Amino acid sequence: MSADEYRFRLFIAGNESNSRLAEQNLRALCLAYLPDCHHIEIIDVLQDFEAALQAMILVAPAVMLIAPRPVTLFGALTDTASTLAALGLKEASPND
Repeated sequence: MSADEYRFRLFIAGNESNSRLAEQNLRALCLAYLPDCHHIEIIDVLQDFEAALQAMILVAPAVMLIAPRPVTLFGALTDTASTLAALGLKEASPND
């Protein structure tokens, strides 16, 4: 892992539609704004509820930014501007 890599942990609830949407939106955001410098770990809370409890995640979908700084977001990540702001990224300059 490089020092500039963004590490995400996405908590989903099986094949539920908001969980699928959150994964799609996170992957699209990473491809547009963090190409080649991100890692996404997917945790299905229906399969690994202990991991969710340890991370204090009681609602899915939820995404935790592990590095470079801790941030937790809930929902399907449909508001790109808010998601980017929470992550400390600039919307106007993808691929910079």
